[in-house]
Amino acid sequence: MIVYGADEAVAKWVSLNLTGLDDSYEKYSAIGIVKDEQLIAGVVYSNYQPNILIEMHIFSIDKRWCNRHTLRKIFCYPFIQLNLERTQAICSADNEGVHVFLEKIGFTREGYHRKAYFDGSDAVSFGMLKSECKWLPASTEMLGG
Repeated sequence: MIVYGADEAVAKWVSLNLTGLDDSYEKYSAIGIVKDEQLIAGVVYSNYQPNILIEMHIFSIDKRWCNRHTLRKIFCYPFIQLNLERTQAICSADNEGVHVFLEKIGFTREGYHRKAYFDGSDAVSFGMLKSECKWLPASTEMLGG
């Protein structure tokens, strides 16, 4: 089940799991994915730049969240609802598993950033353009639960 409107709880959960901090986002929106009454994944959208881009922060404890239905919902928010042309994700340079995942769902590796991650380690940035997103529906009917 996809949960809207629990931005603070989802963002806190994602932030604690990604950074160990519970307040690392300013101005954000979030979508949670719940299975068996437990939050198993969350997407936090932050650093919104109108008409340009938004950053996505994704964390999960269970792979069952990642399906076509959910991916459609998480990409419709930036590309359809906000009408942005670009979204991006930044992660630790050491986390090759996340790199593979991001590329598998359609992100392109764009840059390497030395000592840019929250803990002083290196980071890798990934981007996706609206025109590259394979998860968007052919029509704009969308965002319902």
